[in-house]
Amino acid sequence: MPPLENEFDPALLQARWVLGGIRADELPDLAVVALQHGFVGNALQYLAGLTKPTLADLESLPEKAFADLGLKPMDRDAAVTYLMTRRILPTSAAMSALLESFPDFLPRWREHAAYWGGESAGSYIDMAEFVHFVVEDLYEQGRADEVGRVFAVLEKLLADADQETINLIGLGFFETLQNVTSWRSYGAKAFEEFLGEQSMRMWRELQRIWQGKSSLVDVIRAEREG
Repeated sequence: MPPLENEFDPALLQARWVLGGIRADELPDLAVVALQHGFVGNALQYLAGLTKPTLADLESLPEKAFADLGLKPMDRDAAVTYLMTRRILPTSAAMSALLESFPDFLPRWREHAAYWGGESAGSYIDMAEFVHFVVEDLYEQGRADEVGRVFAVLEKLLADADQETINLIGLGFFETLQNVTSWRSYGAKAFEEFLGEQSMRMWRELQRIWQGKSSLVDVIRAEREG
């Protein structure tokens, strides 16, 4: 997606290109914007003159064009680092707090960010990734103390949360956790010992909503009929 005129950031474009967040046929328009901002170079000018190129058409041209923009080569890891440094990722205050509190989540988060091409996956998909971290990297690895700390951080976040954060924690974390663990031998009940007062209320309400239902369609139908 071409940037707005006053938001032109060559390194951001490079990061998103490296991660696959920019299509080949979008590059000519971006090269035109770069030329309009005073950048010069043979590769940049050649790229600006192309019409709907494919990836095969471009070969090494993008790398040469980024060099015309004064940039050094960037790999996927450096691209994610740049996006995080710019605070383009993550997408919510709650996710920022969780990343800060649990540095062990960072490798999984970086893979998640790279998978989505440097674009926002959405707060709920981001939170689902954190749920898998809690289940697979903490609980199933016997790191009960860290699991307990996760729930303590969430309880603290809920204490002063606005409705958007409450919904994200309730539906994004607790409901996803219940769904993910329902397919495992230990089940969702294994996490109840970690719940604080506010978390327990939310947990029970979600269980009430899902009682007797086997799919999201059943939940939506019951809410409409209610």
